[in-house]
Amino acid sequence: MAGRTGTQAGRGTAVGVLLLCLAAPVLSACTAAPPSTSPETTTPEPTVAARGLTPADRQTLAKAEAFLTRDCMVKRGFSFHVTDDLPDGIDRLFPYVVDDLSWAAEHGYGSDIQRKRDTLAANDPNQLYFQSLSATRREAAIDALNGPEARGLEARVPGMGTVQHSDQGCESEAQRSLYSDLPKWYSAWKVTDALKRSVPSAVAQDKRFTAAVSQWSACMRAKGHPYSSPLETRQRFVRPAGAPGSGESRAAEIATAKAEARCALTSGLAKTARTLALAEQAKTESDHSTEFTNRKTLESGALDRARDIVKAS
Repeated sequence: MAGRTGTQAGRGTAVGVLLLCLAAPVLSACTAAPPSTSPETTTPEPTVAARGLTPADRQTLAKAEAFLTRDCMVKRGFSFHVTDDLPDGIDRLFPYVVDDLSWAAEHGYGSDIQRKRDTLAANDPNQLYFQSLSATRREAAIDALNGPEARGLEARVPGMGTVQHSDQGCESEAQRSLYSDLPKWYSAWKVTDALKRSVPSAVAQDKRFTAAVSQWSACMRAKGHPYSSPLETRQRFVRPAGAPGSGESRAAEIATAKAEARCALTSGLAKTARTLALAEQAKTESDHSTEFTNRKTLESGALDRARDIVKAS
């Protein structure tokens, strides 16, 4: 979620898309201390899977948090809309390579999904509401949502140092209502979120992955698509809002994506990426079992409350 923590973007929930760009010019209370070495766990706990909750469960938690945030903002004299998440783009659906032939045949590299995301983001009612406020009123609304200063909550995120956030805004109030132990929740959320996002980068640096990419590239060249990596293909066909278009046709996008999916399977890249990702995720969860355990426990404990909130809203 958007907040007064300058090093984290958010969770991608209904509230998470709010103010990422709008608030940037005015937020100055973000703090992150220099990275420090986390103490080693002398007796590692068994690996705890971060997939303890289903996607539907996580959606319920996100919706409940958004409803609580809305109610808090209204009490503080501001409007707030509970919106649906933006549809997942290609980087989230296929972080390594497109390996689903039917998806590729329908979406190519997801340029259609990216256009939908751009349209929804541009018309987000919360963004439009905050933009409509005067500068003074907007700052007050941002303080109401995020808290007045980055103080009260902190997390020691590997590779990032100490990240801090206010415990006073409506965002934190909603999380406190759901998860009860807000400091523990904040730390678990920030640490596990950052660690999960680091997995693709670790996989991409593995020699087994780069070797499989070379095999994939050879397969693509043989099919008339001279690309060195899946990253190169998606960058050609999917551009952010406002960026110059690639000039490629929709037919070319779909044809290339279908070739990528076939090569992902025949070259072994899809299997290699999947194997390496599972191993890296398991190692990450084992190395940081306390935070993963805390997050799973707090989220599981909040589910009944979240279901009641969503049902009543």
